[in-house]
Amino acid sequence: MVGLCGSIGQDALPEAMAEYISWGDDEETVSYSDDRIDLQASLHSLIAGDQPVAVEDEDVLLWIWGDVYGYGSRSNYVPRRGPPDGSAEFCAHLYEVFGMDFVSGLNGNFALVIYDQTENAVSFVTDRFATRPLYYAQPTDDTLIVSSQSQSLTLHPDIEPAFDLPYLYEYLDLRRVFGVKTPIAGVEQFPPGSIITVDLDDLTMTTTSYWSPTYDPIDKPYSYFQEQFVETIQQVFSDWTYDDLSYGLLLSGGSDSRLGLAAIDQPVTTFHNADWMSREAKIARRAANATDNTFKLLERGPDYDAGLLENASPLSNFSGWFDQAYFLGFEEEVTAEVDVLVSGLYADTLLGGGQLETPTVSLDPLGNLTIPTAQSVNSIDEYIDSQISEGIEPLPYFSDDWSLSSVLSDNIHETRDGIVSHGIHYDSIEDLVMYGGYYPLSSDTDAIFSESLAQMRPYRTPFLDNRIVDLQQQIPKRFFLRRNFVNKAVEQIDPALAEIPHAHTGVPLKYPFIVEYLGTNLNGLWWKHVADTSVPEPYLDHTPWPNREELIRARPFTTETLNECSEYLSDLSFLDVDGAWQCYHEHLDGEDNTTILYSLLTFLRMRATEAVHHSSQTENTDRSTPVIEPNSTASEGKTR
Repeated sequence: MVGLCGSIGQDALPEAMAEYISWGDDEETVSYSDDRIDLQASLHSLIAGDQPVAVEDEDVLLWIWGDVYGYGSRSNYVPRRGPPDGSAEFCAHLYEVFGMDFVSGLNGNFALVIYDQTENAVSFVTDRFATRPLYYAQPTDDTLIVSSQSQSLTLHPDIEPAFDLPYLYEYLDLRRVFGVKTPIAGVEQFPPGSIITVDLDDLTMTTTSYWSPTYDPIDKPYSYFQEQFVETIQQVFSDWTYDDLSYGLLLSGGSDSRLGLAAIDQPVTTFHNADWMSREAKIARRAANATDNTFKLLERGPDYDAGLLENASPLSNFSGWFDQAYFLGFEEEVTAEVDVLVSGLYADTLLGGGQLETPTVSLDPLGNLTIPTAQSVNSIDEYIDSQISEGIEPLPYFSDDWSLSSVLSDNIHETRDGIVSHGIHYDSIEDLVMYGGYYPLSSDTDAIFSESLAQMRPYRTPFLDNRIVDLQQQIPKRFFLRRNFVNKAVEQIDPALAEIPHAHTGVPLKYPFIVEYLGTNLNGLWWKHVADTSVPEPYLDHTPWPNREELIRARPFTTETLNECSEYLSDLSFLDVDGAWQCYHEHLDGEDNTTILYSLLTFLRMRATEAVHHSSQTENTDRSTPVIEPNSTASEGKTR
């Protein structure tokens, strides 16, 4: 496991926390300690470099977890040249030139630590979306602890592990917690796009925001934005790649990763994760073959998801389900083949209107038809209503003292200059709607997907590059919903790839949006009601992932987890063991409780849950044991 952790102040870094962020033997361990800070990082050897880097006559020390791609914006952008492990040196040079202001121009996925020994201060810097998250707690007045793994903070001996129930409810119902909040009591995340400076004399923290997303569309035709997008995405890949490194692309049967296949300027090994050679797997293989790239099917077995439940849950920062660490079970196969991983994640989020509410029309019994127009959300109440519609209430296995409506209402409010949601400021309700679901990235419902990939190899997704994000903020909403930037880009860069159908729509990418829209709905109806779409097992599917609803009914990992974690369900006062089993049996009887069951399973297998349970048991034992003085009668009687 790569990441970093540290203790600021008087206490040394506990060994258990340091071990939590260590994963494999091929990682570089970086340690530093003096009488004020104790820091350890576990880094991919390819991009680690020598750390810390000394700046300004060694008065300032700098560490980086992650990778920096370049500096500046628009016409002033300069890509970082040199070896893959040069990010720390690059940042140190910029610091010498611009001081701390240099961070506002950084492009990459990173977290920085900058220790100014002269000023007796240490600063933590997050990238725009906090793609490499850092969590903190203050167990004593004299100690601040920081870690890239929120669950690891419960291992500090001065922490009394407990859950903040409103945010735990939010996670269980929505599989995420918005903003900087976490379900672990006393633990928060450092905000995205920020510099957090800690005064080492008194541990006071000062936070300076250097970037936040602001939606500010400009009046240009679609062709202008499409041209800009194609040019930018090709430049991103050109800047990223090294001729002497091998790249692995997570290839689906859709278009987002196919654009990566078209735009990357060297051979790649493509990986597709599936249980069988489904329709989607065949389309992915066809795309790889069309570009003469290697296709590897990573074929899951019937117990694959049970293994993820055990191994991925401790990795979670309460953003997503255990099985969304989709490739973690194939770590050895992937790392043996490639140096760097690339995915098409967040294309739909940024460019496909993924955050916009769209109306649907019921075509019962055929299904629903989505109308490609954005519904307006003009108030906090309307925004909360849109989020509540994603949840299931009441949670049958949770204390009835909480509701999703009350949790969200208590955490989203207007200020004089905008809106604050879960500790994050947005300039307007529009910005909250557009970016609240992935700013910071831990707010995304499947952030564990990216986090798990970053553990395996240096990992990049082009759609979070600053240049793509800057362009996205200028595009009118109607183009997100009634155009397809990605499909058109594939057609422009590699027309042969655009001839291949999209696995979900059945329509080749070369066709205009109206054909794609009609084809998507007509093919969906055809596959659902007419075509032979038989699968080897009821829980298998023609998508890359299994049908979770049927998988719960077919495989025993749910009953095994509920039985093995029965003490948690019985002893933790906010959980209801009977409600958990009722939820499961109702699912077996035909109800779809997939969402809240997967959240519960992930939670029950977390190390933080184990720590809280152990703490509560210890506390209860201490309270129930009478205190006996050595010379008391009771003591004498016990001795006899």
